[in-house]
Amino acid sequence: MNLELVSDDPLLGRGVLCEDTKGTIGHCEVPTSEMRSTLPATGAPREADICLWLIERGTLTVEQNNGIQTRFGPGSALLCDMAQALRGRWDRARFSFVRPARQRLVQLLGHVPAARARSVEAIDHLALAPFLASQLGTLANHGVALGSEELEAVLASIFQTAEALLGSVYVAGAEQGVDRLQLVHRYIQSNLHRHDLSVADVARDTGLSRAQLYRLFASQDMSVHATLREMRLLKSLSYLHQPGSGLLSIGAIAYACGFSDQAVFSKLFRQRFGMPAREARQRMALDQPIDVSRAPKAMGIGQKGA
Repeated sequence: MNLELVSDDPLLGRGVLCEDTKGTIGHCEVPTSEMRSTLPATGAPREADICLWLIERGTLTVEQNNGIQTRFGPGSALLCDMAQALRGRWDRARFSFVRPARQRLVQLLGHVPAARARSVEAIDHLALAPFLASQLGTLANHGVALGSEELEAVLASIFQTAEALLGSVYVAGAEQGVDRLQLVHRYIQSNLHRHDLSVADVARDTGLSRAQLYRLFASQDMSVHATLREMRLLKSLSYLHQPGSGLLSIGAIAYACGFSDQAVFSKLFRQRFGMPAREARQRMALDQPIDVSRAPKAMGIGQKGA
């Protein structure tokens, strides 16, 4: 994590490190030690490099950018910007961390995050923080007994909770320039392949209640249900337009866009674009454009309450 530990005691302890394309998950024990960043000194603004820390035992004292020292004890959930110079002190600590890969972070937020005002922020007040702490604690204590497939499933669940927690942080207004509606749209776009994606999932994973989510779409032309359907149909159209799409059946394309029933997909596609999916593919192969400007509401599939 671009950190260096200096201690009078031997730097011995237990550690666990799991890495995949989603990022890194770790757990470690450290003796009383000074911690400092190994980042090169530069006056240029940095992009944020977000990492979640959850302290299980011991304490961490951090010197913030303004020189003020802040102490965090057991049970603390912290949002750390590893792109900033970081100085602190661990006192016989045991902690876990989740560091999402940059690509996943950008996908979640829809943009590269800017450097944060503080290098370390407490986020224990967020509802998902104790759930993530519990998952990480279970992994640390029992992960060695898991087979590869079981471990993969556990890691995927931890990353999902961590990403939802980060969504809560940024939706709450901690990131300048990101509003809730945009984040919800980005979340839906990145999860269109999920056949089980529900309004409850969208609300939970973007840090909203269902009531808040419905209120968010109250001023929009389409409900959240209709928005999900519209985005799936537009994604299916983009699949049909790709070179080599003829190698895929219409059913396979529908399934990849989150439609588990091909008959339902075919009906909705015809209503939305005025033609069957096969005809749309043939027309686009001949460079004949498909009009996507027709308002879905006019065709009865985007109305409020749909």
